[in-house]
Amino acid sequence: MGKYEAWYTTPKGKFVDTLEKEVIAGLCNVYRGDKVLEIGCGTGHFSAYFKELGAKVTALDTSPDMLYAAKEQYSNLQINFKASDAYKLPFANNSFDLVAMITVLEFITNPKQALKEAFRVSKGKVFLGILNRNSLLAWKRKRNGKTVWQEAYFYTLKDMIELLGRDRKIIWKPTLLLPLMNSNLFFNARLSLERWISKFKLPYGAFIGILAKI
Repeated sequence: MGKYEAWYTTPKGKFVDTLEKEVIAGLCNVYRGDKVLEIGCGTGHFSAYFKELGAKVTALDTSPDMLYAAKEQYSNLQINFKASDAYKLPFANNSFDLVAMITVLEFITNPKQALKEAFRVSKGKVFLGILNRNSLLAWKRKRNGKTVWQEAYFYTLKDMIELLGRDRKIIWKPTLLLPLMNSNLFFNARLSLERWISKFKLPYGAFIGILAKI
């Protein structure tokens, strides 16, 4: 878990993190005091970001090791980390202003049930961060031998629209359309280029943020 968090301090990690968080903040519009639930929080990286945005955060994961790491890393942030899976959430209907699932659907067997529960406990907004199958990075990950990515099912934007249902109002934004680089060279220039390309809403970014509303 320490290695996972340490990746975000590398040039590639900082580049990815900056752009993914911009997508999250831009689509979610989190206000101070909002109640946010993150399902599948892992080591708590994005839970901490929602806290930074001013939210009251509850974060769930099924892995005791992940939850332990999250609590150790972010013990000072007053995030409510709990053990629970996505299929039967221990909350009443309409409990949260926003429910987030960031690179979670890729690793679960019943995404429809998970989404049903996410919408049940939300007040109408669910944010999904997906790893896009129609991207260069997804292709590289699948070719990279025996890694965690071999166990993942990557979705396309079209897949997600079908999975969510045509009655949902969906707003989406792609990022990470260009090859990643392992250097800080021209870091800000590459960020600016990615932001510019993302404006064209090409469905080929390695990460796509989707805000779905009831």
